[in-house]
Amino acid sequence: MLDQDWTMQQRLKGEISDIQELLGKQRDLRFKVELGEELKQPAPAAPEQHRPWKIDEKLSQSAAPNYPTVSRKSLADDDSTYLDAHKAFKAYWTARWADHFRKGGLPADLKIDLEFASAVEGTIEANHYWAMARCMAIEARLDHLENQTAELEKSGVRYGGVYQRANTYNRGSVVTHLGSAWVAIKDADVGVTPQDSPDIWQLMVKKGHDGKDATR
Repeated sequence: MLDQDWTMQQRLKGEISDIQELLGKQRDLRFKVELGEELKQPAPAAPEQHRPWKIDEKLSQSAAPNYPTVSRKSLADDDSTYLDAHKAFKAYWTARWADHFRKGGLPADLKIDLEFASAVEGTIEANHYWAMARCMAIEARLDHLENQTAELEKSGVRYGGVYQRANTYNRGSVVTHLGSAWVAIKDADVGVTPQDSPDIWQLMVKKGHDGKDATR
C-alpha cells in the first residue's frame, strides 16, 4: 500500500508540474497580447504531395471498343476473341474514369471511406450479376430457338409444285393436285398419289371456286 501511495504521489506531482508549465505559457501569452507585442505566426504547413495519375492518354481519348461481331460457337470464335475484347473494354473504361476524376481535380491517391467503397462495389457487382443472368437466360432461349429451327428445317414445309407421279417427296412437301393443296406427312414414293394415300398425304387446302367456296 505504501509503495502504491508513493507512486501515486509521484504521478500527481508530475501532472501538477505539467499543468503549472502550461498555465505559465498561457499567462506569458496573455501579457504579450495586452502589451501589444506582435505574436509570431506559425509557419504554413507544406502542401500535401499526391501521387500523379498514370493514364493511357491515347486510350482515354479514343472511341469506345465494340462488342465482338463473331457469333458464339462459330468457327471464327476462337479462345482469344472474347477474352481480348473484354480486356480492351476494361482498359478503355478504366482510362476514361481515371481521366474523369483527374479533370475533377481529384488526386490518384485520394482516400475514401469503406462505406462509400462498399456502396460503389455493391452497385457494380449487382449490375454485373444481373446482366450476366440476363445474358444467360437470353442465350438459353436462343439455343432453344436454334434447335427448334433446325428441327423445323429438317422436316419443314416446302412447296414441291404440281404433283408429279414420277417424283418422290419428302415429309413436309406441299404439292398442288387436282386444284387442292396437299402436304406429305410421311416420305412419299413414286406413284403414291395424294387423293389415294391418306396415310401419307394430308389435304391442306381444298379446291374451291374463286377461293370463295372451298367447302364444295
